[in-house]
Amino acid sequence: MVWAKSGTTTLGSAGDILSISGLTAQKFNVFLSHQISSGNTNKKRTCNNSTGSLYAVRYSADGGADGTSVSQSALNSNLYSAADEFVIDYVCSISGEEKLAIMYNCSQRAVGAGTAPSRYEWTWKYVPSPDADITQFDYDNDDSGSYDTNSNLTALGSDGVESISIQDGAVYYDTDLNKSYILYNGSWSEL
Repeated sequence: MVWAKSGTTTLGSAGDILSISGLTAQKFNVFLSHQISSGNTNKKRTCNNSTGSLYAVRYSADGGADGTSVSQSALNSNLYSAADEFVIDYVCSISGEEKLAIMYNCSQRAVGAGTAPSRYEWTWKYVPSPDADITQFDYDNDDSGSYDTNSNLTALGSDGVESISIQDGAVYYDTDLNKSYILYNGSWSEL
């Protein structure tokens, strides 16, 4: 599977929204975010800017017991409200199916090496009605602080199909025949 960058946003000043919109629908997505907190933040994730009872989640914090939350209007992924966090969401978004995901969250918890970071593991689903591919992914803050400058959200996408592009001048060495070939104008020639 080949991953390609689908979009990115980096805050130039503090704000309450990290968003990527206009994404090309893909079967598989990875959303990477570095959320730098400026004061208290309550990080809520939505797909396609959809609210309503469309989300369900199973989660565990720092290896503790599982918890669940169903029929939610957003996915609340807050570990510590005033801590920087790094989050990875692996999302399967197949047309006609519920959108399924696995999320990993690492929080600095407190500044310095004297405090271990915290972790959150999630499985979640998004059930749009009517069905819709994911073309927008948001992190919204509804607390008194904000996402600080340089907070980032990046999307990678793949349709699950391998593809490769080889440019003229590429050299291929066949170890079985002990021969070298060069690609020129779309044709391989022996060197």
